[in-house]
Amino acid sequence: MTCSAMHQRVGFLVLGLVGLLTLSACGSGGDGGGTTAPPTGTVTGQVVSLANNLPVSGAIVKTTVGTTTTGADGKFSVSLPVGDRSVVQTEANGFAVAFPVARVTSGQTTNLRVRLISIGVTDTVSVAAGDTVSVPNSMARVTIPPNSLIPQGGGTPAGSVTVSLTPINPAVDTNLMPGGFNGIAAGGGSVQPLESGGALAFDIRDSAGTRYDLAPGKTATIRIPLGTQSGNPPATMPLWYFDETAGVWREEGTATLQGTGANRYYEGPVTRVTYWNADLVLDSIVVNGCVKDANNQPVANALVQTEGIDYTGTAFDSTAADGTFSVAMRKSSRAKLGLFEFDRQTFNFVPVSNTVNVGPSATDITLPNCLVKQPGPLAITTTALPGGVVGDSYNQTLAASGGVPGYVWSLNTGSNPLPSGLALDSTGVIAGTPTAAGTTTIIVKVTDSVGGTATKEFVVTITAPGVPSLVITTTALPTGTVGTAYNATLAATGGIGAKSWSVSSGTLPAGLSLNASTGLISGTPTAPGASTFTVRIQDSGTPQQAAERQLAIVILPSGGGGGGGGGDGTLTVSNAPASVGGTFVANALGGVSISDNTATGIFLEGDFSGGEPSHSEGIVFSVDLTTGVSLMSFQERNAGVLTNHWFCSPIVNISCQGTVTVNRSAGTAVFSGVVVPSSSEFTAPSITLNGTLTFTPF
Repeated sequence: MTCSAMHQRVGFLVLGLVGLLTLSACGSGGDGGGTTAPPTGTVTGQVVSLANNLPVSGAIVKTTVGTTTTGADGKFSVSLPVGDRSVVQTEANGFAVAFPVARVTSGQTTNLRVRLISIGVTDTVSVAAGDTVSVPNSMARVTIPPNSLIPQGGGTPAGSVTVSLTPINPAVDTNLMPGGFNGIAAGGGSVQPLESGGALAFDIRDSAGTRYDLAPGKTATIRIPLGTQSGNPPATMPLWYFDETAGVWREEGTATLQGTGANRYYEGPVTRVTYWNADLVLDSIVVNGCVKDANNQPVANALVQTEGIDYTGTAFDSTAADGTFSVAMRKSSRAKLGLFEFDRQTFNFVPVSNTVNVGPSATDITLPNCLVKQPGPLAITTTALPGGVVGDSYNQTLAASGGVPGYVWSLNTGSNPLPSGLALDSTGVIAGTPTAAGTTTIIVKVTDSVGGTATKEFVVTITAPGVPSLVITTTALPTGTVGTAYNATLAATGGIGAKSWSVSSGTLPAGLSLNASTGLISGTPTAPGASTFTVRIQDSGTPQQAAERQLAIVILPSGGGGGGGGGDGTLTVSNAPASVGGTFVANALGGVSISDNTATGIFLEGDFSGGEPSHSEGIVFSVDLTTGVSLMSFQERNAGVLTNHWFCSPIVNISCQGTVTVNRSAGTAVFSGVVVPSSSEFTAPSITLNGTLTFTPF
């Protein structure tokens, strides 16, 4: 089904346990024929306990193409196949196995939050005798007949096994449903929306951890506690098992409603050991609507969701290019409808629009008004303004994001005027023909259509004809070590006469100083940390030129960081020049340093496979533990000479794509689809890094 076809009727069903799905394009499964490997994407997120919302460390996150383990903060990053329903199996001691399903788009990162449910009961059962296992203070129960269990992979059963049983009440939290409310009815067909009456996680393993299933021809009897918002649950409900491979529920069998009051349950025979769900195919209608921003412009690729008020089920759709959506809900029922986005800091869905109640209705609903997306923070996104030449035409357009579109640009109060001959118009265009050489610092302001403002400082240098512009060419600085002498010389090109260096903002690492005449940064570092600062160079021409660049230095603890271990692990490197190769193996030095509780600096160097002894590469990156990677420097050297250099840093708006996840306590740095652009002094293509490097935990 095409993206456009999806919008003609019913939107996607919510993929339970999933924090967010990347919805900007349709996913695609399969490998396209032949032996070509299927395309993959990246899922990043966090695993937490449902009971207390605390992160779960050491959880195993597994897909068909990758496996990883969560760090102390519960966060992870893993590869998985591109497609609408890619399963992310998640296991941790003391919790029921989770099977969140993600929609994965090639070249994009999907964000996922997995909440694990504590196991309701575990009991040891004799395979030969069978037994009944019940969850305390719950109607959840399973009865296993004698000699009915076999290992999933075949072989002789153990004498006894451990049976785990965990009831799930989707009426309390719809996100607890593995795979969401999506099922394929008996006999096959397309995926349909479901309405749940309760679910149960059923797992059996032996002492070696081998999973068990029911033998052919054998059945167990399960009781699923009633869990629904419906006031009139039916006397019988179809049973559905969760297909762990396809990430969808499949109908198999029937359960009957028994018990009274709060102790009602659905009971029926099952032929598999897995998740079971008592469901009805949702008798649905469609809610049609649209999403606009605060400036009345359509919003594309926005996640719109319905959640039942008097039934247990959810559904969602992503808006089309014109902002329209069509999302399902139960017929003649009531549901909440709103626009949601994934918060990368909290790993939660957060509402970003007004929420409305819809229904009841026996026919499709068309909303009279569009949902209105709340504006994001207003910011100027232009990173720098290029220099100009006296007598040559100059034209640059400033850019902004967030706020309510309808931007008006001006120089901020107190700013210096633009260089003579240039003017800034209200649309953000700086244009004209410079008439005099010089360096000017300006502050520009953008005002959105509801009066919000943002400002930013820029340096504009105008040179005389034939005079080379002054440019700082150093883009990264080497790592230092506490107690070891440090020397690095800044470099620049252009300008006239003697040059003078200074630090215009930020500070150098403790123990280091900058020589104003030579640009030499030297000294003996006294404390570990990652220091970010801006260096400025000024020439002695008339008029004077000046240039600035933001840089960082990582200082490692003495002995190599966290106790002195070396680096290890492997990165795969894509799109690199032939001299670089395809694999980076950290084998020479691995170190870490901490500047405070929010930042981590890591240095790793080694050789690529096939590299000669004089051929080496190194990676330096500092990580802001709140906002992500703040500097990435990847260098290739031949015979000690810098041959290629890749660099990115959100601080200077040269951003890496993808994610680097650092786990200090585990000593791992996981790279997932990290695209690093070539530095300005080289013409190599951008490279892509995937894999895990290790260092001494700290």
